[in-house]
Amino acid sequence: MKQDAGVILVNVLVALALGAAIIVLMFTSQENLMDRTRRAAAATQAQALALGAEASILVALRRDMIDAPEGDHFAERWAQAAQDEVVLATGKFSITLSDARGRFDLNSLSLGGLAQQQIFARLSTTIGLSDRAALTISQHLVQRGSVRNLSEIDGLDPADRDMLKPYVSLLTTRRPLNVNTAEETVLAAVLGSVSSARQLIKLRARNGFLTKADLAEAGVVVLNGVGFTSDVFDVTSTAEVDATTVVLSSRIIRNTKLGKHEALVVARRFGVPVDLRHANTQSFASQ
Repeated sequence: MKQDAGVILVNVLVALALGAAIIVLMFTSQENLMDRTRRAAAATQAQALALGAEASILVALRRDMIDAPEGDHFAERWAQAAQDEVVLATGKFSITLSDARGRFDLNSLSLGGLAQQQIFARLSTTIGLSDRAALTISQHLVQRGSVRNLSEIDGLDPADRDMLKPYVSLLTTRRPLNVNTAEETVLAAVLGSVSSARQLIKLRARNGFLTKADLAEAGVVVLNGVGFTSDVFDVTSTAEVDATTVVLSSRIIRNTKLGKHEALVVARRFGVPVDLRHANTQSFASQ
């Protein structure tokens, strides 16, 4: 009898333990489900905020076509709209914006022109790109034509791609470099003169923008590859809701058809939502 009672007691204890484990598992599963639901809702709201940020840039760029069609520079409203973080009751967002015409169009090498090859050679030397990598890029573009991404160029190392990214664009239409948004390294490569580029950058910093008169003052002949306006912009909208962050990368083009001014998103990519409370800060910052 005592042995039977001991077995019954053990069975009861095992049953109680199993029951407790099941209850804990149910509560844990419910909490996990609620947490996933909360994070999904926060990500959806963050995506909506990022799209709203993108829309604000679209409006600013479209308005600029009407208000100031003669030039595009960083003192204009479309550029200022991307400077400050906006905090709302539902979350916050920030915008970074770059002018694709302010970088060297690498796809222009596909035309095989000597002038573009010389510009690229000067740029490559300045940024420290190896001769092997520069030759690989030139041969690929001349032989196979334009690319949409640097990863399409066979034999180009990831380190070389990272070195090039701040200075080049990959565009589908050929238009001049915008001297009002170009970085000094790119401007020097296009003009073929470091001193002229430096002088123009100083003038631009003082006045907010450059004119043909400024180029003449710096002794720069207005070339076919140099202009003052832009039609392609890259926008990154970062939105955060309830510690969940979404990153939206967009490419915007502007054109005028039949007298109608348009600013259109031609490419859009959402980054993976990141919960800052559970994310590794270092890895998130490097994305």
